[in-house]
Amino acid sequence: MPAADDGDLARDAATADARQVDAAIAGARKAIQARAGDWTRLLQDLIRIPSCFESEHAVVARVCEHVAAIGLTPILVPFDAEALRRHPDAVAPISEVHGRNNVVVRLPGMGGGRSLVLNCHLDVQPAGDPGEWTHPPFSGHVDAGTNAVFGRGAMDDKAGAAICLGLMRVLQEQRVQLGGDLVFHFVLEDEITGNGSLACLEAGHIADAAIILDGTRPDRAIDQHAGNMEFHIALKGRPASVSVSHMGANAAEMLSRTLLNLRDAFFRLNDNRQPPWTEFPSPYQLVIHGIAADAQRFCVPVEASARCHVTFPPPDTLDSMRTFLQAESRRHAGALGYPHAPVLSWHGLATEPVSCASKELRALVRETARRHGIADLRIGPSTGASDMRHFAKRGIPCLLYGPGRGFNPHRPNEYFLLDDLPLMMQVYLDMMIGWCNVAQP
Repeated sequence: MPAADDGDLARDAATADARQVDAAIAGARKAIQARAGDWTRLLQDLIRIPSCFESEHAVVARVCEHVAAIGLTPILVPFDAEALRRHPDAVAPISEVHGRNNVVVRLPGMGGGRSLVLNCHLDVQPAGDPGEWTHPPFSGHVDAGTNAVFGRGAMDDKAGAAICLGLMRVLQEQRVQLGGDLVFHFVLEDEITGNGSLACLEAGHIADAAIILDGTRPDRAIDQHAGNMEFHIALKGRPASVSVSHMGANAAEMLSRTLLNLRDAFFRLNDNRQPPWTEFPSPYQLVIHGIAADAQRFCVPVEASARCHVTFPPPDTLDSMRTFLQAESRRHAGALGYPHAPVLSWHGLATEPVSCASKELRALVRETARRHGIADLRIGPSTGASDMRHFAKRGIPCLLYGPGRGFNPHRPNEYFLLDDLPLMMQVYLDMMIGWCNVAQP
């Protein structure tokens, strides 16, 4: 019998390696389904840890505990206030609270494949009035009839974090090693600044593509965002006694008229919106966040100011929106004979419309969802904001998808349907395989 040559030996070794990888993946699939109760308890644990802005230390510690327990090393990415103040893409407020960290976990691949980031966030919005909740907002209560877990962050985004932690566990325990690296981001400040993802990317935790587990359902993915911008507007009036207020100019009243006019003018821009933004009735939005005015007793207010937020689709830009708001506020003030023109200043969040999901990434998400029975996945725009902008700045293809069917984010009785935990874990596992096992071009 002739001896095997080097080529035969290499092919046999490659076949054995492929079988080992396939067996590990099959084991991961079984573990995901068999341990559905573990994923529920993990999500409940996360919900029960309040994690609003600047009070996220406990949930970060819980994530690090989970990562260390399965034999991996959590990498802490701190918030460097000084560096953030210097960074053009950072958004205020810049926190000075000590010991706040994002967490990154890297699972090295075998080599040759493409790397992938899975990004989720640990921070949540405040719960509001507990009396408006059917169950306490940080109880992690499970309703047996609907198999839903209730609590602040149940959907947004503790479910995403639980899915990432669960996937990490089965990959590690089943010794699944893909071609390219997997990089998990557990970030803070998604709900307020986006500085958490920025810090992780600035620290070098990048990949060839990214999927953000936040804000969508199994049949919906987001491939682009409208622009978002905050601004301040201030207006001066003319002093007078309240007994002869007609002799002065009440800044509070004038600013109120100015704001309502700006809002109406901004909403009229929706009449000319272009596809794909025509699926929304009003992608142009102007929200008045707060108004401030005061005066001494018996005097009319001489100064007033307000904070506002606008969203806008392409082809508009930050510059075109600033020009529009400035011109319309001055036109209105002139038409009504105000003694001073409003002064607009641009503070806070300012993001251009963004789109960075490649054709290949869209196809991967759509095809993977279809194989899991999600036939009508819709990939389209969103009028909200996300950390996608930071990936776009670095040329990293990125798309928001999942974590599953949750409802009432930012409102009372937020909940997540627990049947989606194993389902979405299977979907993301296949996305990892489909992306990371393809050789880099």
